[in-house]
Amino acid sequence: MFNPRKILERSAALIAGALVPLSLAPYNILFLSFLSLTAFAWLILRAQSKKELFITAMCFGTGLFAVGVSWVYVSIHVYGEATPILAALMTMIFVLFLAALFALPWILLKFTPRRAIDQALCFAAIWLLAEWIRGWILTGFPWLYVGQGHLVSPLSGWLPILGSLGVGFLHALLCATLALAINNGIQKVKITIPTMVAYGLVLAILILSPLLSRLEWTTALDPIEVSLIQPNIPLEDKWDADLRDANLQILLDLSEGSWNSDILVWPEAALPLATLSSTASAQTLQEVSSFLGPETSLVTGRLVYDSIYRRFHNDVIGLGQGEGEYTKRRLVPFGEYVPLEGLLRGLIEFFDLPMSVITAGDPDQEHLKAGELSVAIALCYEIAYGNQVALDSRNANLLVTVSNDTWFGESIGPHQHFQIAQIRARETSKPVLRGTNNGVTGVIDARGQIVASSEQFVATALTSQLTPHSGSTPFARWGESPLVALLIFVFIFSLGRRSS
Repeated sequence: MFNPRKILERSAALIAGALVPLSLAPYNILFLSFLSLTAFAWLILRAQSKKELFITAMCFGTGLFAVGVSWVYVSIHVYGEATPILAALMTMIFVLFLAALFALPWILLKFTPRRAIDQALCFAAIWLLAEWIRGWILTGFPWLYVGQGHLVSPLSGWLPILGSLGVGFLHALLCATLALAINNGIQKVKITIPTMVAYGLVLAILILSPLLSRLEWTTALDPIEVSLIQPNIPLEDKWDADLRDANLQILLDLSEGSWNSDILVWPEAALPLATLSSTASAQTLQEVSSFLGPETSLVTGRLVYDSIYRRFHNDVIGLGQGEGEYTKRRLVPFGEYVPLEGLLRGLIEFFDLPMSVITAGDPDQEHLKAGELSVAIALCYEIAYGNQVALDSRNANLLVTVSNDTWFGESIGPHQHFQIAQIRARETSKPVLRGTNNGVTGVIDARGQIVASSEQFVATALTSQLTPHSGSTPFARWGESPLVALLIFVFIFSLGRRSS
């Protein structure tokens, strides 16, 4: 039956969801995320049935992901060679899947008490649950977390303690409390003690944040010189075996003035050695190492084939004064491996992308060494996994992430990816070096601020000073475990109050 009010509410939820990505890079209009979640809280806390809860959340999620992951279309159409209609259809299926995954937990609101403090806490807890779940299904898609926009905000002081997921919880709590206050004002509801407690909790969160921002969680070491090479090699050339030597020469030429830097970084799969014999691969590495200065550590990505186990690996290795090897653990569905491979492989070019045959590395791996420094690696997409990066950072002095965002063209994807690296630096209080094929390449300090960055789509050698750090933040020590405990506590607390 046609219901104008419901159509209006669902349209409002769709628009509210679409505003969230505008609070993230490259737009960074943080105010919009507060407006968005306040509107969403106001709408969903009015829902009376499980069906209404799900549909409202589904509309919000559709808006959120349709705008936020629009860059997936570029990968499927431009590089997967799917037709525009097919690429749009596949992107929309992905959007609707993520929206449904986001919407399902909101049914839990039906079972929570109707008091103001319970509703605010449960809204924030379900928001946290909806984001946390997304980080695990199909190896996870920890993207578009609202906390990733809080690098400079009234809540940024909480990042080294709770991480971006925890800051998202606080953000949602603030917005739910504001929505309830607006609703109470409209209905002229008398302010009760539980409502005053909710307001007091929000005020305490806001007051504590700037005080926490002043704390130095880690200790600065002596500065070093770092160089990052952005070769800007087109994808169609990068995987052409006939152009392997020419592509290597581009890297060597760009590195000409950086051979004596303390750390030199080449991007993901800078050395595509998978089709070479082990002898030829070793000769290539030896040739590259011969250019390095006596105190220089080269950290570079490479794609290799393990002939013993007959599998491909996406690796990062250290050369010169650098030591160690890291194999990517978290793989991108359809980008690095194909779920249901027997059914999908070969249907369209997208399912046969050059890197979609990768095998994941062991869960526990040692850090790389760069001289006396310990380097934690997050390979491409892995930088989005806050818990993994935080735990890896504990005994490291800096983080290095290498990527190839060429797959996403001139979309917002690479900018979102770079902002996530900034958040990881703030959460761990460790500097981050981010090397890419065509941008955004950059040096990020231990507070998440950009020290130096490259222009996209330009071959660049970026050189800067970097200050390594030792020590750990609370989030690096605990990871997301306290957030899981918080979820359990809120639901038990609320259900207990409901039964009483």
